[in-house]
Amino acid sequence: MKPITLHFTEGLLRRAVRAFWWQGTGWSYVVSVALCCAWFAFRLWNGDRSWVVGMLGALLAFVAVISAAVFVVHSRASLGRFRRMRVPEATLELGEERFRLTSDLGASEIAWDAVTGVRRYPEFWLLYFSRSQFVTFPTADLPDDARALILAKVKELKR
Repeated sequence: MKPITLHFTEGLLRRAVRAFWWQGTGWSYVVSVALCCAWFAFRLWNGDRSWVVGMLGALLAFVAVISAAVFVVHSRASLGRFRRMRVPEATLELGEERFRLTSDLGASEIAWDAVTGVRRYPEFWLLYFSRSQFVTFPTADLPDDARALILAKVKELKR
């Protein structure tokens, strides 16, 4: 397959990080935190100053800090790499055993078995290597045969 040029924008990468973060949190996280906050506020309103309420408050603060930190760390890393690029594009070469990404920052060759999953969004795909590592492929630049090959390689790995 011939090399594919991927074009990146700051907005696209911000949306990709947001999608990654939402994938890790989701509605169950939001509902759980909201219920805990409501219970915490109810207990405080009724004058409860027990250690249980204190622990719940500390836990809610910890959850908020960790959640925000995950978002900020991934956002800064993605946008930092983007801003260091002189030309906001990368070349993708898809092979049978691996794929290669090249930009003016360098090159990475990654075996297909390192990919643990693919999340498909209309504007981009996220290829995961772990729960916290991913690469963004803008879908506007991915031809249908490249999409099919990526999905086939990831599906082949899950067997």
